[in-house]
Amino acid sequence: YLGASKTHHGTVMVQQASGKFLHVPQPDMERDSMYEDVDAVWADMNNDGYKDLVIASGGNEFYGNDKHMSPRLYFNDGKNQLVKQDSSFSNLFLTASSVVAADFNGDGSNDLFIGGRAVPWEYGEIPTSYLLQNDGTGKFTDVTEKLAPGLSKAGMVTSAAWYDMDKDGDPDLIIACEWGGIEVFLNTTGRFSQKSLTTKKGWWNFILPVDVNNDGQVDIIAGNLGLNSRLTASPEEPVSLYYNDFDGNGKKEQVLTYYVGKRELPFVNKDELQKKVPFIKKKFLYAGDFAKASIADIFGDDKLKKAQVLQADYFSNAVLINKGNMEFSTVALPWQAQLTSFRDAVVINANDDMLPDFLLVGNYYSNNIQMGRYDADFGTILLNTGNGNFRCENAGGLVLKGQSRRIRPMKMPNRTGYILARNNDSVVVLSGVTPVGNK
Repeated sequence: YLGASKTHHGTVMVQQASGKFLHVPQPDMERDSMYEDVDAVWADMNNDGYKDLVIASGGNEFYGNDKHMSPRLYFNDGKNQLVKQDSSFSNLFLTASSVVAADFNGDGSNDLFIGGRAVPWEYGEIPTSYLLQNDGTGKFTDVTEKLAPGLSKAGMVTSAAWYDMDKDGDPDLIIACEWGGIEVFLNTTGRFSQKSLTTKKGWWNFILPVDVNNDGQVDIIAGNLGLNSRLTASPEEPVSLYYNDFDGNGKKEQVLTYYVGKRELPFVNKDELQKKVPFIKKKFLYAGDFAKASIADIFGDDKLKKAQVLQADYFSNAVLINKGNMEFSTVALPWQAQLTSFRDAVVINANDDMLPDFLLVGNYYSNNIQMGRYDADFGTILLNTGNGNFRCENAGGLVLKGQSRRIRPMKMPNRTGYILARNNDSVVVLSGVTPVGNK
């Protein structure tokens, strides 16, 4: 399934024995062209033996209880047609980032987690995420507060995965957050308890659970902002977002700050900030005076103390190495893997050494002028050298231009291929990915 943005409908492609794909029109899906697809998962939701399709919606075009903020379920009739189910999600509205399926309570039916990405037009508010229990017929009940305390407001979720982290036989839920950490909700007979896998707060983009060192313990490859940015962060000098009604007009504003020379400063310039907060224009008549002012000088301690504050103190793309007993160490990837904001990764076998290697993809163009776009990556091979260590290699002939968002393995005749989805661009199919200089 290839998702689509608002005013376009998603596409179902069925692979043929030759490896090629055949487009199969879906009338129900074509009627849903006003939704903004952000993630999807195939799983049998009504126990008929056929994989059904759940699609999560997102974006900032809709607000509140608009129907276009609801997830959708399409039943597979076994004849390559998907039939929309209008009563699967009752009163469920959110701007989502991810949807993942697993039978978390062992009743034989696939359940769902849908991660909340943001609150439209109110960035800074923590969205609601949902743990949804399937009744076996494809109708879902919100059991988040009952079974997973802390999950509903865990943060701005960017990625999620089910994996049996504690090896007790049932799936646990791992989530990554923007302005937050990487958390696991450990499943004990259908009830969940929260544990942080890293103390590092970042702008985490994706997680990929995999045993990188073949020690029998699952580790995690994690994409972040990277280090090729004007913004740098540390526990002593974090990047922060203050969210408050700073000018008393009844609407909250967002103010991003960072440190320069031990002083916390707003990231935007005077012209940009005074468009949101008009009193800045009178308080600082000259740009030179504004440039000398700290965030406390501009807004005062009282308004800052009343603000909601989100912070990030770690921007490296990283691997979380499992030390056992659910303890992890966060290790930055090599500097060549810090040149962009990675959005996804896939396991590859680059050198036949029995250790998993990875192809990282990313880039992000929608920044303002001051930030600049992140476009320095054309596909990075992360070669696993053992013991949780990596080196980066280029692949001969591999030039992945654009903003990569998802990469997944796919079967091809006599080999494994990879399908790559890019934002506002065509889909790319890769095969024979081998690093330059590999022996």
